[in-house]
Amino acid sequence: MTALPFESNSFDLILSNIAIHNIKKAEGRRKAIDEAVRVLRPGGRLLIADLFAIYEYQTRLTELKMSDVALRSLGWRMWWGGPWMPTRLLTAVKPPGVGDN
Repeated sequence: MTALPFESNSFDLILSNIAIHNIKKAEGRRKAIDEAVRVLRPGGRLLIADLFAIYEYQTRLTELKMSDVALRSLGWRMWWGGPWMPTRLLTAVKPPGVGDN
């Protein structure tokens, strides 16, 4: 997740489902978000469903100037184990010019 083997601007949609939180260090999670944005085409959508660190991802997407960054709960049907942990969905759109070098 931190070094995707794809060219920049390759995908219209990127979906991560209960995965990025498994990267133990914050710097690694940040790199995973950066990589997802890098391979996303302008106008493409990013969807991240996760349990932990979702606010960290939201902050990073805002720093990267992604648009329409939105966070919502996926409801009680997506709660995990006891103690109950909610799954949240973070969405964003890559505007033109974001991630260009």
